[in-house]
Amino acid sequence: MKAAAEEKQQNMKIDEETTGVTEHKGSKWESNWKNFKEQNPLVQKLMNIRENLEESDNLFARAGYKVFDTFHNIFTGMFQPGEISSTTAEIQKIDPNFDLTVFATTLRLEIVPNVLEAYLRSDVEILENWCQERALGQFKHMLAAREFTGTIRLIDIGECDVLSGCMLELGPVFMFNVATQQHYSKMVKVAAVEGGEDATEAVEDSIKTVNYMIAVCRDQTMLDPTAAWTVLELVEHVTGDYI
Repeated sequence: MKAAAEEKQQNMKIDEETTGVTEHKGSKWESNWKNFKEQNPLVQKLMNIRENLEESDNLFARAGYKVFDTFHNIFTGMFQPGEISSTTAEIQKIDPNFDLTVFATTLRLEIVPNVLEAYLRSDVEILENWCQERALGQFKHMLAAREFTGTIRLIDIGECDVLSGCMLELGPVFMFNVATQQHYSKMVKVAAVEGGEDATEAVEDSIKTVNYMIAVCRDQTMLDPTAAWTVLELVEHVTGDYI
């Protein structure tokens, strides 16, 4: 995965050397995306998913729903199928082989693992390769606010459900959600029992379900179908322990 990220970094450097606009392009992506969201209340709701999920957590927990069903029930019907189709058609003008099903698989097997594993390892250098400025800032904020002091390991990634798409001035954007399982582990001190052994250390671990709502954008000037995609914005929502 690191090799893939390094290849992506190389591609991005080449693009910067040949066009001279990479530095400004990130800011322009953010400006385009901000303007689009301000004019689209449905996308605002999509990217404010944390509030929607927190309001519905108890209800869905009582009903026994999986996390994917939570996303599905909140956002089904919000977007028209034509939004995804029209975005796909624009991409196919540049990349005739683009297929949304294959893209969803690429998200699950390549892009999401690279991004989330770098995040869980606090590897900002790799995140810089895969993220636009806004998303990188969000990851840095989440890392600074992380209270857990142990190790977090990504153990499973669910299907990537593409919810909507749009075309911005610089290129296409897809919004999708994905549910992951993450293993939390840390060493804790076990107090000594009177008359027994001295205080010892033990591993305390749990598996949590963590949801991500992610917007990714494609640089239409890049030919590599994987390296062309970067994270534009994301929302993380940690639910209870996985059962």
